[in-house]
Amino acid sequence: MRRLILCPLAILLLLLACPAAQGQEPAPLRITAAALADGGPLSLTLAWRHHPGDDPRWAAPDFDDSAWQPAEPQQRVGWFRRHLRIEPALFGKPLVIRLQTPGATRVFLDGSPLMEAAAPAGRRTGVWREVVFTLRPDHVLAVRHTGPPGFLLSIEPTSAAALQLAAERRQALKDAALSVVPAVLAAFLALFHLALYFFYPKARENLFYALTVAQTAAMLLVGLVPMDPDLSVRLFVSGILLTTFFGVLTYYEVRVPVFPRTWTAIAATGAGLILLVFLHPEPPYSWIWTGYFGLVVLEILRMEITRRETIHREGRKILLAGFLILTLSLVLQVLIQFGRIHSVAGVTNVWVFGMFAFEISMSLFLARSFATTSLQLERRLDEVRTLSEEVLRQRLLEAEHARKIQEIEAARSLQLSMLPAALPSLPGLETAATMIPASEVGGDYYDFRIEPDGSLVVAFGDAAGHGVAAGILVTAVKAIFSTLGGGESLAAALAEHDRVLRAMQARPLYMCLALARLTPNEIAVCSAGMPPVLIHRAATGEVEELGEGGRPIGSRLTGAWTEHRAPLAPGDTLLFASDGLAEQLDAEGNLFSYERQAEELRASAGGAPREVVDRLVERMVAWRGGQEQGDDVTLVAIRVDD
Repeated sequence: MRRLILCPLAILLLLLACPAAQGQEPAPLRITAAALADGGPLSLTLAWRHHPGDDPRWAAPDFDDSAWQPAEPQQRVGWFRRHLRIEPALFGKPLVIRLQTPGATRVFLDGSPLMEAAAPAGRRTGVWREVVFTLRPDHVLAVRHTGPPGFLLSIEPTSAAALQLAAERRQALKDAALSVVPAVLAAFLALFHLALYFFYPKARENLFYALTVAQTAAMLLVGLVPMDPDLSVRLFVSGILLTTFFGVLTYYEVRVPVFPRTWTAIAATGAGLILLVFLHPEPPYSWIWTGYFGLVVLEILRMEITRRETIHREGRKILLAGFLILTLSLVLQVLIQFGRIHSVAGVTNVWVFGMFAFEISMSLFLARSFATTSLQLERRLDEVRTLSEEVLRQRLLEAEHARKIQEIEAARSLQLSMLPAALPSLPGLETAATMIPASEVGGDYYDFRIEPDGSLVVAFGDAAGHGVAAGILVTAVKAIFSTLGGGESLAAALAEHDRVLRAMQARPLYMCLALARLTPNEIAVCSAGMPPVLIHRAATGEVEELGEGGRPIGSRLTGAWTEHRAPLAPGDTLLFASDGLAEQLDAEGNLFSYERQAEELRASAGGAPREVVDRLVERMVAWRGGQEQGDDVTLVAIRVDD
């Protein structure tokens, strides 16, 4: 607690002891009447924003020069920019901008040419112009300088007397504002907290605080009301005593459960001092209010250091911080009152800022307390509401989950019903097929049709996406495939599928589809975006690819499909595989890959098609491990009999 009390005091004393540093570029330079009050020039010798080269656009006031580097005019040539911030008191008043240069220099003000000068070699020359700044605070000086570096710009007043008069008027307005603005704020806070007390009388801190800030407002307004000076001083000092007393009552209310006995002594002392102020012909005003305030400070320090009577309140550090700032301001006010220091940053009524900080901190503390109580009540209500709604929510979730399960199962049954009920039986060709759906309804599809000439037509596809929409797309494709006459070419069949899907206007749905016509001697494939068919050659043991590429059907793309042919020999094995097999991931995120798919076909192609399919499924499951299957996996294997 000692550190809490002493650290802010030491920091503020250090800040007040340090002189205010003049801002320098790249921050805007403030041009104030105070800086020009003595009539002398204000030289712009600090760093400017600098950029080498030449570009007329750099004179524009709205040009972004934030990337320019700071540099002093005595060291560089090129373009220089300086941002000015003019005090409102200087608006409309004539000022002189003076230029001295050893080279050739052009000066622009807010993008407009102001003046220029060119000095003979080895010499300097100077020019000046009178300017009147417009009613806006920010201006830009831009300078184009060539030749020897070292130009100098300065700003001077045209009339020191006029500037002095303006400074006196500004000081008068500032003194009035220093009283009126805090007084209005204090009056508003007093009414607000008094209303809070009437709505909830148990919170007496609102009453005491309302009296504190109301008395503060009265003190600030005393100096603005015409009256006898002696009476004004007596009322002001009495106001300080009352404000201090109501402030300590507010502190007691928020920090202790029961007022300590010392409060009666503090009250009696304050009453006696007020009588002294009004009855004594020449009371020692400074000693009266400083002594009483010192007594209150000692009482609060005693309470905070011992902590034997205080209670914990959330946000108390906010309250104590405001109290410490008020204490510091009053210490400084005492030093000013007794002539130890003249002012703090030009301000003599330092106590006003301390009282303002105390009022803000107290309002924040009381608002926090009110908000904390409201939040705690809301949490309790939310807990009750949550407990009452949890059972109903759980039941609704269970019912929704059961409904979704039923819908997915119904859609999956529909998807599986699209597959052929039995595998085709043709002389010279042996067939096996399987589909392993993912967790959702997918879009994989395969089908067979025996043509009148004895050839076998295979449809093998993968609709985009998952879910019911993909299942509907598969249903449409199966209907088209089942109704085709069989006399058309594979490319013409794909074109018919594409035409029907486009007419459905089911965008953005589309489908990859491959059609193949097989005999024991030959295979023809026409692909619309499906992976190529793998052919294992029994004679050589090599695996070939056939029918890669083509645009999907039903998409917005254009282009024809190409039919690819290859001879077949006894013992050759064909594999149609959807991309779900090659794209299965292991625990480390590695793909099963098309290369591994071809290797597994090469290793198993000597057996029956069912053995090929089972081996690929076994290898895929082992590769995936415990990972969830991300896509449907469909396999069709066909072997040419020996």
